[in-house]
Amino acid sequence: MLPKVPGEGPRDLSKPLESIRILVDQRLDGQRLDVALATVLTWRSRSSIHRLLDAGLVRVDGREPSASRRVRLGSVIVVELPPRPVPAPSPDAPTTFGVLYEDQWMVAVDKPPGMAVHPSGRHLDGTLMQDLHRRYRNTDDPEKDVVPRLLHRIDLETSGLVGVGLDEQFHQLVSRQFEDRLVQKSYLAVVRGVPAAAEGTIDLSIVPDKTSAVRLKLTTSNRGDGLSAVTHWRVVRGNGRHTLLEVRPKTGRTHQIRVHMAAIGCPLVGDKLYGGDEQLFLRQVEGTLDDAQRASLGLDRHALHSHTLTFFHPMLGRECTLEAPLPADMARLLE
Repeated sequence: MLPKVPGEGPRDLSKPLESIRILVDQRLDGQRLDVALATVLTWRSRSSIHRLLDAGLVRVDGREPSASRRVRLGSVIVVELPPRPVPAPSPDAPTTFGVLYEDQWMVAVDKPPGMAVHPSGRHLDGTLMQDLHRRYRNTDDPEKDVVPRLLHRIDLETSGLVGVGLDEQFHQLVSRQFEDRLVQKSYLAVVRGVPAAAEGTIDLSIVPDKTSAVRLKLTTSNRGDGLSAVTHWRVVRGNGRHTLLEVRPKTGRTHQIRVHMAAIGCPLVGDKLYGGDEQLFLRQVEGTLDDAQRASLGLDRHALHSHTLTFFHPMLGRECTLEAPLPADMARLLE
């Protein structure tokens, strides 16, 4: 929160910030001006703060200061903010995803399975963030340049909703909601078989699977060790062979939904690591998975889809729920 000047009313976050008045409190007393600004303007980078100072857009008690000036208790810092760039998607940029929601502060997309969210490892091209940068960046014109920033991630094989910030302040405020577990997420999963009940909660901690030949594989434990993990689930529909579940993880552990579903005897369709035969995963990595083995999986990827995201939109001042519909490949498993 910005230290407010006495007598000022609450800020209207639905409008872009044009000017900020900051009262130097005990937390900021004695700090260098650039450090104090970085402390309160958490959505701005240190270099952007120096650009504001160099452009003469910062005043302390009515005077233009240097970045190294020490601020004192009771002083008022006024920062004039240049207009923020408004996202203008490039009409020529090809995209491999659907846009579910877009405003001047964020975009929510429907990521297809098999697309990495961010460049890493073997997936250095064709990622979601590269497509988004082609869509929104305009480095030749800083006043129109918009930098997409991920709010959360989903796995390579997982499809569905991914939220991305298009504004520094929005990204910082909503990222804090994710950190504080204030954001509600739900997934759709198609599992093998039929669960023993119509709904349930799995409360089993997650630990490394030391019996596995796959170093990254995890498993559950009820001995009190490992990382605590809680997953709520309910049956949506099924056909006797496969069941569609709505899953709401309370915690966000690696592979949590896949590990928990396998723990209750209903692994995700297409899950090569937790579906019962991890050799399928190893052969996938080696590139030796044959057609018969692919067919036995039922799906080329694990049947998990990021379905809904509910959070407080700080700029609109209201709760916002976004949704990505069930993809066709998972729907066919239920026919």
